[in-house]
Amino acid sequence: MSRTLFSLLLIAFCFAGCKRPAQTADVPASDSNVVELNSIQMKQITMDTVKMKEETTNLVLSGKVSFNMDYSSPVYSFVSGNVIKVNVEQGDYVSKGQVLAILRSGDISDYEGQYAVAQAQEKTAKRNLDIANELYKTKVYSEKDVMQAQNEYKAATAGLQKVETYLKTYKVSTTDTNAVYSITSPIDGYVVTKSITEGMNVRADNTTSLFMVSFLKTVWVEANVYESDIPQISVGDSADIVTVAYPDKKLKGTISKISNILDSSASTMQARIVLENTNNLLKSGMFATVNVHLDKHKKALAIPKEALVFYDNDYYVMVSKGNNKFEKRMISIEGTNNEIAYVTKGLQPNEVVVSKNSLYVYGQ
Repeated sequence: MSRTLFSLLLIAFCFAGCKRPAQTADVPASDSNVVELNSIQMKQITMDTVKMKEETTNLVLSGKVSFNMDYSSPVYSFVSGNVIKVNVEQGDYVSKGQVLAILRSGDISDYEGQYAVAQAQEKTAKRNLDIANELYKTKVYSEKDVMQAQNEYKAATAGLQKVETYLKTYKVSTTDTNAVYSITSPIDGYVVTKSITEGMNVRADNTTSLFMVSFLKTVWVEANVYESDIPQISVGDSADIVTVAYPDKKLKGTISKISNILDSSASTMQARIVLENTNNLLKSGMFATVNVHLDKHKKALAIPKEALVFYDNDYYVMVSKGNNKFEKRMISIEGTNNEIAYVTKGLQPNEVVVSKNSLYVYGQ
């Protein structure tokens, strides 16, 4: 009896030990790529929709401001001489015809002497012609004598006109005989360079200009384009220019000319942008950064540039999943401009991404 009871107890114990435990409900694992914001945090962000847009990227170039040579004029001396007076300084505004400097010139003295001789020869030839005509009437002179007098008068007149042309070219007065020459401004503008001082000697064959007068309402920005970037740019491309002197002023222009000559020492070629020079802020020699907008003539997925988060050599965006939840998603981009990034992988049209304070959301 006792043996039978022990056997029953042993079986019951084994059955209880082998009984399967009750199952618990499955709990989903948390997703580390999903961030949930509260209502206060949601007020700190801005979201934008992924859209297809024409792709326009930037090419960043270094540049330098220079005079607009289409509206600049170098000033030389046509004669040799000694500078006795300089009337202007660099930076002065001058009018066309204004006297910039005065020389005392032996060349002018020679021209004045030639003018006096030519005047006397023309006067004598005219008197001889008048006498020849009178004598021809009295049969003393033949027709041949009159023709010779006429030819001599024509030659004397031509000689006088030649000297007068010289004097007009050099703007020398035909009444003054003081051997001075006035250097005048050929255009209205500013004296932007000056390489002349009182007392110095000036040669007519000097290749360095004495003054440079420029109309500064427009200037050139010459941007340096590396050889590898030459195929990307073309005349008509728009550009934003920022100078070192005025970093907060973004100036807009268009490439008007691209050089056909490559600087072999720097492997660069110059692209020219003409800029309006409001209030004459831009000065020749200023350094500038030029952002050329390249239109690739194709559409691509576009998001605000501010939406990008750069981490560990990869780009990420925070994609809205609804209900204040956002997914960290790695993407690939093809290029950017000042405002837009163009996405090649990782996003679909009409998805919504965080466009303001995306780094803050990423770090949650």
